[in-house]
Amino acid sequence: MAKTNMGPDERIQKAQEFLKAANDADSENRQEALQDLKFSSGDQWPVEVQNSRNLEARPCLTINKLEGFIRQVCNQQRQARPRMKAHSMNSAANAKVADIITGIFKHIEVNSDAEAAYDTAFEFAVRMGWGYWRVVTDYIREDSFDQEIYIKPIDNPFTVYFDPNSVLPDGSDAERCLVTEVISKKKFRAEYPGADDGANFNERGTGDSDSDWVMKDDIRVAEYFYVERKKTKLLLLSDGTQVFQDDAPSADILEAAGITVVAERETMRKQVKWCKLTGLEVLEESVWPGKYIPIVPVYGQQLVVDSKRTKYGLVRQAKDPQRMYNYWRTALTESVALAPKAKWLLAEGQDEGHENEWAQANVKATPVLRYKQKDIEGQPAPPPTRLQPEPPPAGVIAASESINSDLQTVVGIYDPNMFAQGNQSGKAIRGQQMQIDLTNFHYFDNLTRSLKQTGRIILDLIPKIYDKERVMRIIGYDNTPEMVTINQRVVDEMGAEKVLNDVTVGEYDVFMDTGPGYQSKRQEAVEAMVPLLQANPQLFQAAGDLVFRNMDFPGADIIADRLAATNPLAQIDEKSEVPPQVQMQLMASQKQIADLQEQLAALTMNLQHQLDVTKIKEEGQNRRKLMDVTSRAYNTDTINEAKVNQQIMRTETDQNRGELDAITKLLLKGMDIRQLQAEIDRRDMEQADTFQFSEQEVNQSANPFLQQEMQIATAGFEPGPNIGQEANQLAAMRAMQEQPQQPMIPGVPMGPS
Repeated sequence: MAKTNMGPDERIQKAQEFLKAANDADSENRQEALQDLKFSSGDQWPVEVQNSRNLEARPCLTINKLEGFIRQVCNQQRQARPRMKAHSMNSAANAKVADIITGIFKHIEVNSDAEAAYDTAFEFAVRMGWGYWRVVTDYIREDSFDQEIYIKPIDNPFTVYFDPNSVLPDGSDAERCLVTEVISKKKFRAEYPGADDGANFNERGTGDSDSDWVMKDDIRVAEYFYVERKKTKLLLLSDGTQVFQDDAPSADILEAAGITVVAERETMRKQVKWCKLTGLEVLEESVWPGKYIPIVPVYGQQLVVDSKRTKYGLVRQAKDPQRMYNYWRTALTESVALAPKAKWLLAEGQDEGHENEWAQANVKATPVLRYKQKDIEGQPAPPPTRLQPEPPPAGVIAASESINSDLQTVVGIYDPNMFAQGNQSGKAIRGQQMQIDLTNFHYFDNLTRSLKQTGRIILDLIPKIYDKERVMRIIGYDNTPEMVTINQRVVDEMGAEKVLNDVTVGEYDVFMDTGPGYQSKRQEAVEAMVPLLQANPQLFQAAGDLVFRNMDFPGADIIADRLAATNPLAQIDEKSEVPPQVQMQLMASQKQIADLQEQLAALTMNLQHQLDVTKIKEEGQNRRKLMDVTSRAYNTDTINEAKVNQQIMRTETDQNRGELDAITKLLLKGMDIRQLQAEIDRRDMEQADTFQFSEQEVNQSANPFLQQEMQIATAGFEPGPNIGQEANQLAAMRAMQEQPQQPMIPGVPMGPS
C-alpha cells in the first residue's frame, strides 16, 4: 500500500514527537493513575483472585471505604474555597483598580461556573494524583465584538499531555502542552468539512507514531500550545514608555511627537502560539494573547525517585489496606454463611408422623413443632432441644477491625469516636478537627497554588481582552454584583483628558485569600463582636450596623442600613478617590461641627427661652401690680361711694325730717304755700352742694395717692387687651351709681335732679 504523506508542516511533526515524549515520560504514572481510578470506583479485587473465587462460587465483597474518605477531603475544599485578589505593585497601579480587577476575577469565575472546573480537577488530584482546567477567551455573543475570559473544566485528564520538563507545582514553567481528543471520522467531517480525515491512510506496524493519530474509524484532533522565543530589542523612550523594537512606531512618528529613544537592550521576547491539528494537516492557528500556556494543572502528591517524578493521590497508598479489609469482611461473611445451622436434638421416634415438619424446621418459620413424648421403644423422652451454632471466628473479627484502623492511618482521616468522649469545649472540638484536616492539607494547598497561577493568566489577559471602554459587572467579596465602567475617558476641570478605572496600565500581582469562606467568617464575626458589645455598649454606636450586617435572619440588612444612616463612619465611599482614612477624618470633623452647631442652637434656644420667661415674669408682675392698684382703687371708690351714699342718705333724712317739721309748723301757723316752696328749694340747694363736695373728695382724679399708684403701676407697661375692658366696666359702675334716685315719697323730691 502507498504511504500517506503526513504533510510538510513541521508543527505536526513536533506535535507527534512531543506526544510520544510526554507519553513515555509519564507512562507509569498514567498506568498507575488509571488503576487508582478503577480501584476508587469499586474495582478492588485482583482479576486472578476474582476469577478463581467466581469459579468456586465464593463471594467477592467490596466495602469501599475509600469513597467516603475522598468525599470528605473534596467537601472540605468546597467549604473553604480559596479566593483570588489583585494587589498593586507599582506607582501606575492603585488600590481602587486593584479592587476592580478582584471583582473581574470573581465575575469570570461566576460567569464560567468555574467551581465545577475546580472541583473536577481537585477530585482527580485526590483520586489519582493530578487534574486540569483551562482558560479560554471567546466572544460574549455571536453579534458582538467584545470578548470574555472563561475558565473551562477538562473532564478527562488523560487527554492532556503536559510538558514533562515542567517542575513547578503550578505548571507556570511549561513550554509545550497537547490537549487531544479522539473522535469518529463522521463527526470530524461534520465539524471540518473539506479537511483530510485520513480515508486513504493505511495503518502500519508497531512503532509507527502515525497510527496513534489516524485509525480506521477514528481520528485524533489535538490542540498544540508551544512557546517561541525571539531575539529582539527593548526600547526605553523619553516619555518613560517601554516598547519592543518590533512594536515601536516609526522614527518619523516618534520625531513628530518629540519622543526619542533613551536606552535599548537585547532581550528574548516570549510568545505563546496555538494551533489545532491532526496527524495530516493544521486546521486552525493563532497567537495566544498571554504569556502563559492556559492549561493549569492541579497535583495531589509528587515524589522524585531515581530521577523519575511519581504522581499519586489518596488512593495509591490505601489500596492494600482496602483489599485486606475487603478480604476479611468477605471471609467473615463467608464463615457466617457457611457455618452449620442450629440443629434439633430429639430421641428417635419423637418425630414420628411429623418428619417433614422437623426436616424443614431450619428452612421454614413453622409456628408449631409437634413431637411425641415417648421414644421408639415407648419410654418417656424429654422435649427436643436446639443446639446453639458456633459464633463467628473471633480472629476474623479482630483482623477486620485492625485493618480498618490501618486504613484510617494511611489516609490520615480518623473516626471521631476514637477521640476522648465527654463534655468538651468548642475549642477542643475545633482543635481535633483541625488535626484531622492538617493530614491532607497539602491537597488544598496545591489547589491554592494552581488558582494563583490561574489569576496570573487572567491578570495577563485583562489588558488585552478588556482594552476598550465598556460597562461590565464586577462581584465584590460579599458576592454583591456592581456595574462599573472600565477604561472610561473623561475630561477634568483643567480640560485635560484622563482615563478612569484603567485596567490596561499598572502592574499587579495575585494574592490568595484562604481559610473559611465568607459565610463562615460572618458567623465567626458575630460570635466575636457580640461579647465585645456587651462589655462596651458604646461600641454599638460605631459598629452596630456591622453586627447586624453579618447576621442571617430576615430583616438584618434593613436594620443595618438604618443604623448606618445615622452613623457617619458608615458613609465611607470605598470607590472614591479620597482614601478611606481621610474620609473617616472628614466624617469625624463634620460630625464634630454638627455637634457644635446643635449645641449652639440649644444654647440659643435656652437663652431665648430665658428671655421669654423673664418677659413673661415682668408682664405678670406688671399685670399683678395693675390689678392690685385697680383693686385698691376700686375698693377706695366703693368705700367712698358708700360713705357718700351714707352721707347723702343722712343729709336727705335730716333734710326730709326738717322739711316735715317745717311743713308741719307752717301748716300749723298757716304759712303761705309760696314761702313754703322757697324754703324747700333753699334746702335742696344746700343738699346738692353737700353731695357735690362729698363726691369731689372721693373722685379718683382728685385723689393724689391713687394718681401716684397708677403712675407706678403703668410705668413701662403696655396695656393689654383686657385693660380697656376693665376701665369700661369701672366707668359703667360709676355711671350706675350717678343715676338719679327715685323719690321716697311720691310728689316730694329727695335729691338733686
